[in-house]
Amino acid sequence: MNDPDDGYPAAGEAAPWSRQLSICTLPDRAGLKVTGEVCLPTYPVWERALEEVPRQRQEGPYWLELSALTFIDVAGATALATTAQSLDDEQRIVLDHPPPALSRLLELFWPELSAIEVATS
Repeated sequence: MNDPDDGYPAAGEAAPWSRQLSICTLPDRAGLKVTGEVCLPTYPVWERALEEVPRQRQEGPYWLELSALTFIDVAGATALATTAQSLDDEQRIVLDHPPPALSRLLELFWPELSAIEVATS
C-alpha cells in the first residue's frame, strides 16, 4: 500500500498544490485519485506524482483513479506514457475511469504500451 508519509494527503483530503488539480492516495489500494485538470499550470504537480510510481514496490498494479479528471493535455498524457515506459517488466499502471480523450491519446500515440491498462469496470 501507499506510504502514509509519501507527501500526499489521505483519501478525501485535497492536495494543497493547485486549485485546478488535486491528488490524494487511495485508501484501499496502491495508487492515487486525481481530480481536476492536467494542463500547463498543473503539469508540475502531475509530473511530481508520476515520479513516485516507479519507486512503488508493491504487489499488483499501481492504480490511477481518474473518474474526476476533467481534462488532460498531450503533455500530461506524454508524462504518463513516459512513466509507464520506465517501469520494470512486472510493474504496471491501471487507469480507472480515464477520460475518453486520454484513452484516445494513448491508443493513437502509444498503441504498444503494455505497462498501462485501462480498467473495464
